[in-house]
Amino acid sequence: MSELTPVQGSETALPLLGDATRARVLGVWRLAAARLVPEAALPGQPLDPSRSADLAARRLLQDADLSPDIQGLQDDAQAALRRALEAKPAEPVDRLTWAGALLDLDARRQAVLEAVGAAALDPELALVARWVAGRLGHGEALSTAALDDVLAAAGVGAAVASTALLGSGSLLDCGLLRKDRGALVPTAALLRFLLGPAACASDLAPFVVATTYPAAFQAAAAQQLTAEVAAVAAAMRSGRPLVLSGSPGFGGDLLVRLAAETLGLGGFSIDAAAIFDSERGLPTELLPALRAEAHLSAAVWCLDGLEKLEACLRQHPRALVRLADALQPWRRPLVFLHQGPLPSDLASQLAQHTDWLHLEVPALAAQVRVDLATAALSSALGPAKATELAEEARGFSLALGAIVTASAHALHKAQSRAARQWTAAAEPAVPTPRDMRHACSAATTSRLRQYGSRVDTTATWDDLVLAAEPLHQVKDLARFARVRDRLFETYGFGRKQAYGRALSALFSGPSGTGKTMVAGLIARDLGVELYRVDLSRVVSKYIGETEERLGALFTEASQVGAALLFDEADSMFGSRTEIKSSNDRYANLEVNYLLQRLEEYEGVVILTTNFAASIDEAFVRRLRFRVQFPFPTPKERARLWEVMLPDEMPQDDAGIDFDWLGETFELSGGHVRNAVLRGAMIAADADKPLTNRMMYDAAAAEYRELGKLAPAYPFDDEW
Repeated sequence: MSELTPVQGSETALPLLGDATRARVLGVWRLAAARLVPEAALPGQPLDPSRSADLAARRLLQDADLSPDIQGLQDDAQAALRRALEAKPAEPVDRLTWAGALLDLDARRQAVLEAVGAAALDPELALVARWVAGRLGHGEALSTAALDDVLAAAGVGAAVASTALLGSGSLLDCGLLRKDRGALVPTAALLRFLLGPAACASDLAPFVVATTYPAAFQAAAAQQLTAEVAAVAAAMRSGRPLVLSGSPGFGGDLLVRLAAETLGLGGFSIDAAAIFDSERGLPTELLPALRAEAHLSAAVWCLDGLEKLEACLRQHPRALVRLADALQPWRRPLVFLHQGPLPSDLASQLAQHTDWLHLEVPALAAQVRVDLATAALSSALGPAKATELAEEARGFSLALGAIVTASAHALHKAQSRAARQWTAAAEPAVPTPRDMRHACSAATTSRLRQYGSRVDTTATWDDLVLAAEPLHQVKDLARFARVRDRLFETYGFGRKQAYGRALSALFSGPSGTGKTMVAGLIARDLGVELYRVDLSRVVSKYIGETEERLGALFTEASQVGAALLFDEADSMFGSRTEIKSSNDRYANLEVNYLLQRLEEYEGVVILTTNFAASIDEAFVRRLRFRVQFPFPTPKERARLWEVMLPDEMPQDDAGIDFDWLGETFELSGGHVRNAVLRGAMIAADADKPLTNRMMYDAAAAEYRELGKLAPAYPFDDEW
């Protein structure tokens, strides 16, 4: 969105302070002086020439043609002032009156605004105000008490300044005035409107959420998302607050900007925390500043981060009502951005307690993602290369913002690689398809990293060594993954089975038998990222926090299409127990919540365990596949030793006796992998080809670490 620079309109052609406004303000002070300090308005009074300020102020008050009929002067001036206050001009005559008109001020509040604003804009009027207030015994000319006395004496009304500072439409609440050491002064928003953005910094500047979109990308988005932009623009015309939600990074600020442009408006975006205190559940002191900015700038304001306030809105049920009441009189376009689908409880609160609108931005179609990625890359790479790389984004559920992030990330990776290689600067750094894929993956799964880590596998199905039965089960699982969409969408099983669409599996068996490897292979075949859930980041000792984190985990995974791997799943998916204490009750609640989310989930979730019997039976029933990974047989172990050894590794002419290694050492696949690497390390350190004795030494060391006694080496060769 744009920087906090007011979008100037026709008010720039108006003077800061018109003659009529100046005369009206001066008339107020004159009437007050004539009534409360009559000697100040009489001609011929002795003056102290040494007091130049006193002389200048009295000249302003007195005027050269002042009639000696003080009472007649008071009556005439007071009548003229009343007519001016009661007959609001059809159009503002200057920027100060324009500000009051934009905030729908009544005549009395306008009089207070003009008295304070004129003193800030006109040094002569400021001098008059100080002089009269001083004669009345007030230390601050623009204090509430001084303005009450002056406006009452001028016939505007009693306690006008005091009442103008009370209620939802007060000058403080509107963000036009603020109190500064007992005096009323214009706010930063009003000064920026009157004098321009260079006059002072906005109070909202520290909370600006500035996202820059490439011009070509913005133009492509406007062309591709005409329906979404039109819907947002129509919602803005209503003048009611709008909640715009979508998948994380859905680019709500860009949609608002494009919609605002169709209405001839600008757009700003700030953090929602600027106007709402999540701890107390109350609007902050910056809400009046936003109100003034929203009315004085020809722009639409976005408040980003509504999802961060969800916990607060649940904890403080009346918080949303208080915020809605505060925004009720605005009638200006105001958009709340919610990253992620709107929760049902928040949606129901909005429907019950507010008149706000809600629009859910749909996911982008695959071809739209490719076209937008092409536009994001074209300025740096040219159309041909950009089109080629953009195809890598087709398989990722990227939203608007995520496309820009992924494109920038891929370009940065290419530039970093070129810098390390000291490539000539004349040639632009071009990302590889792998760069683009990694960038897309990082953009879609960034939030998942707070709950776990990404699992990468370089293995292939040829590297998998399994017995016939579990291998057949794994192939069934992979087959289901390939045809799942056709089953549920084309063949109608989605109508028959409303729940249980997830590709869910339980892999059980001893450690190191290939459970995680198979999970990685399946995820790679599906073209999704696999994330191993870190239970320490999910489970919390505080009541309800575990469920909240699990909900966020499953929601994020479903939005980005990532696969979830729960390693050592028996620690979380264990059997429910008989309730004997409050701890048992809350532990069972966590299990019940997991059951519910697992049934609703439509993605890929794989559980691994060494103790299948300890998994709750209700979980097992909801899992579509259950695969037992047995400990490898001697023949399978021999195959493991063989496939773990790279072809590039130099070997002794006698070769490696894989059958003997498989028969001699009862090691699972994970331990075989460690032993092979250890043997290669021994060979590399000796700068010799790998021998059978080296492999024995490595396997024996692995055996000792497992607490086992290795058999003696039966051959006589040494290295």
